[in-house]
Amino acid sequence: MELMYPLAIMIGIPVIIVLGLITFGYSKKFKNGRKVANTEFVEQSRYFKNKLIEYKCFTIVIIVSLVLALCILMGLIARPFRTKQTITEIHNRDIFLCLDTSGSMLEVDLEVCEKLKDFVSGLHGERFGITIFNMQTVTMVPLTTDYEYIIEVLDDIKEACNIAIGVEERGEYYDAEKANKYRFIIDGTLNDNYNAGSSLIGDGLASTVFQFPDIKDEDVDRTRVIILATDNELYGEPFVQLNEATDLCVKYGITCFAAAPEYVVDYDDYERCIKSTGGDLFTLADDDMPKDLINAVEKTDTSVIYKSEKTTTEYPEALVGFLTIALCVHFVATRRVKL
Repeated sequence: MELMYPLAIMIGIPVIIVLGLITFGYSKKFKNGRKVANTEFVEQSRYFKNKLIEYKCFTIVIIVSLVLALCILMGLIARPFRTKQTITEIHNRDIFLCLDTSGSMLEVDLEVCEKLKDFVSGLHGERFGITIFNMQTVTMVPLTTDYEYIIEVLDDIKEACNIAIGVEERGEYYDAEKANKYRFIIDGTLNDNYNAGSSLIGDGLASTVFQFPDIKDEDVDRTRVIILATDNELYGEPFVQLNEATDLCVKYGITCFAAAPEYVVDYDDYERCIKSTGGDLFTLADDDMPKDLINAVEKTDTSVIYKSEKTTTEYPEALVGFLTIALCVHFVATRRVKL
């Protein structure tokens, strides 16, 4: 326990002692009264002796309670506090989820989003972001440590995927409310030019690469990871080919992991591109695909920052309680002896 203003104690206690000495050294003279003779009989009576003892006891209680209240008041003025220093481990890592939201990837997106919710909940200081792509790329969540918001967006993506699966596979009807939720993964990723193609993977990955801040700053000591969810089924001609996008990942030190359905177009070529970044390819052919993917991401090298925080907490409650009790005792005792 420390004192914020110890000078209050250093000055206050001597002042209380001086006041006490002055008070006890002062003899009150008898004035304006009548003296009574032959009081020996009264002074020897049991009633008088009891009242005298009661008076002296209450006088002591009054003095002690008053001195105690003044000392507690000095303690409150000095403001006692306690300092606690905590060291927080912050992982210096940036992770982007890059989702292909074309019709063939809806099942995979559901699996990845569901498993990533637990992964995101366990993050400590890492920044996480989400991009989705089809014809075009949309940044749903820039890099952030607001994990509650990230989980909320993952739930919205899951709901949109479920609606899309119901429409495409089961022919379910959806109303205006479901249509708006479905558009969560449609708006911005599609345009009116359907000749532009679909699942432009290279464009989606390259766009995500440049979502990392300070991407061209070689001195930034942060681990960068992209989780790419796609089946590599490309329609159309992208601006950036997949191998060019993974070359960008290598150039800027980004590790890319891939999540895909059981069937992957040009599997060997796709796997080679992904592994060139230091990552790996996981498919739904393995029942533990989401778990293995997350384990692989967690094993990526992370630079750890240890943040030291000092918190100061004051404890006036106990002193205020004792001060209140002391003043109440002083008041009752004063009234009892009618001072």
